[in-house]
Amino acid sequence: MKRAVLVSLLATIVLSGCVTESNGRISRESPTDAAAYNYQLGVEYLRNGKLRQARERLESSVRQNPDVAQTHFTLAILYQRVDEPDLAGRSFRNAIRIAPNDAAVQNTYAIYLCGKRDFAEAERYFIRAARNPLYQTPAVALTNAGVCMREKPDLAAAEKYFRDALQVDGDFRDALLELALVKYETGNAMGARAFVQRLMAVGEPSAQALWLGWQVERELGDQRAADEFADELRERFPDSAEMRRIEQSG
Repeated sequence: MKRAVLVSLLATIVLSGCVTESNGRISRESPTDAAAYNYQLGVEYLRNGKLRQARERLESSVRQNPDVAQTHFTLAILYQRVDEPDLAGRSFRNAIRIAPNDAAVQNTYAIYLCGKRDFAEAERYFIRAARNPLYQTPAVALTNAGVCMREKPDLAAAEKYFRDALQVDGDFRDALLELALVKYETGNAMGARAFVQRLMAVGEPSAQALWLGWQVERELGDQRAADEFADELRERFPDSAEMRRIEQSG
């Protein structure tokens, strides 16, 4: 998303159009232009954590031009942040109605549906997003589908989606971590070790990855390898919750 352009607060935008001053002359802006200004301001307020002002601007933008999917989508994100899930769902559905082939909207709406435990509908939208040939990050939607199936829980379906994500992007870190977690949770410590090793090979490890590696090696009886994970966790993330768990384990 491009950085929003701040509009002078002197340019008061109202539903019927607004009057602004440019080069000493007064001109009327159309509701469409007013909606675009309000959207830009709303996004900037949202970025800065000014949620009340963001809401006012985005809701004004929707009233002024209700046919812009991105405005409904952004408003849905805001409604989620202020814990109004019903309004968020309505805005997501409006965005999808206007832009039915927008995979990013589908993926985010699916996350919302999963949070409401509507797993079947969430899975449907994740798949739609992943199959969209214009979507540049299908591994994200597939991994999200797997995470959602873990919440269901359906670990077999989750593993399938994580593997599908790796078929698209073999170095996708989130899918590697999730597969390692599934293997560990199902009692396959050797399988978990294999995915942790792949994860460690593709970039800087997260605290969660190091914590999982420590758990896996302890399960397999390799205390030296477990200590190496603990040492790296201590060096990289000394104040993390994962480090505290290791320290409290004795």
